Amino acid sequence: MLVEKRPDKSNIVPLHMLAEHLVKVGKHKEAEETELPVCEWMDSRPHLGKTSPQALNARRIIARALWGQGPSRRPEAEELVAMIYSLVDGMGESKFGVYQEEERKLNEDIVAQLN
Repeated sequence: MLVEKRPDKSNIVPLHMLAEHLVKVGKHKEAEETELPVCEWMDSRPHLGKTSPQALNARRIIARALWGQGPSRRPEAEELVAMIYSLVDGMGESKFGVYQEEERKLNEDIVAQLN
């Protein structure tokens, strides 16, 4: 039997995975509502923060969820993608700088998916 031994009782991993699945199956509004608190949680953690690969991925999930909700939400998705680009550009000097090129590639992938 597996036993969770985390000192922090908040486990956002299942919600994060669920939101990604919801986007894939077309439940975009539900995906957005599920992933927003996950992203906020990641941003607030000192060991993660906005430029962590995990938080960037959360933002990409939200952007895809916004885009999937139709033309009225697409400006928000585009604004979020621009923010992700900015965060990735600024991560070179951070502890996550080693992932910068990979994150740039993931940014290109999301732009291709949204177009």
